Amino acid sequence: MTPPLPIHSLSELESQINVLPNGKARKPPIKLSDCALKELVQYKCNISVPKDDTKEPPTIICEPVVRLLRQCEGGLSVETTAWEGWKAKQNKSAA
Repeated sequence: MTPPLPIHSLSELESQINVLPNGKARKPPIKLSDCALKELVQYKCNISVPKDDTKEPPTIICEPVVRLLRQCEGGLSVETTAWEGWKAKQNKSAA
């Protein structure tokens, strides 16, 4: 089992990625909006098995789940799906 990962609030995300696991500051600091925006599509599938004794095969329904990531120089990738919407609202209210 993988170790648990910390979850950061949207407003803290940029500052948190600039702190290395050993607690030292990342040099040079990374600004997420400067990193390449990438899209990843995963699928969530549900299987529906008929409840009666018919010989019907199970029905499989898959739905796409779109995730957004920022890929920065040096290989750092950060999932930013929720952050993208939050940041757009912040920029709109600042304008």
